[in-house]
Amino acid sequence: MTNDRGHAKLERLTFFSDAVFAIAMTLLVIEVRLPELHAVTESSLAQALANLLPNYIGFIISFLVIGRFWTGHHRLMAMIDAADPALVRANLLLLMAIAFMPFPTAVLSDYSLMRVAIGFYTAYLLLVGLANVRVITVAMRHLSKGDPDVAEDARQLRRSMWSPLVIAATGFVAGMVSPVAGLVAMVVVTPFVLLVLTRLGHRSGVSGEGSEA
Repeated sequence: MTNDRGHAKLERLTFFSDAVFAIAMTLLVIEVRLPELHAVTESSLAQALANLLPNYIGFIISFLVIGRFWTGHHRLMAMIDAADPALVRANLLLLMAIAFMPFPTAVLSDYSLMRVAIGFYTAYLLLVGLANVRVITVAMRHLSKGDPDVAEDARQLRRSMWSPLVIAATGFVAGMVSPVAGLVAMVVVTPFVLLVLTRLGHRSGVSGEGSEA
């Protein structure tokens, strides 16, 4: 009975979290506003759509950021078999941070060529990354036992949970030099960091198999 109650709590936590992630990702598109034109012509519409480039970039970056957090959260919830009050509290803090993401995105979209905007966005991304680290750390206490696949997934997730912090820190430093450099850093560094973590995971897996042999 206790296990059933713990599983039910975990399911409710997962469903609620998925809903918050989905709503936050959907709200990002609000910042891609329809252009207001006084004299509608082909050229004026094309120019207005081109002027929305910072909004497109802000949407793409934040959508991928939240999507990355959701992917990790989804994997994490599949690894554990119970949810205690500490995990619920840590998860609520993460969801609060995720739900607020459309606001830093709006700042980034409207003032993308200002250092303050880049600094605000990347600093907030650091806070979200720290909240995510806290959730993973607490949830690891409830890993499903006796499944080698779960243990390997947990090792990979422990490594990848630091990637948002690396990306945000890189974007912050680059953004203080140049706002454009900050945007480029967040777009370019993201796949690079993920590639490095993936390779480290493969090497760790190979070395682990070798030691077992």
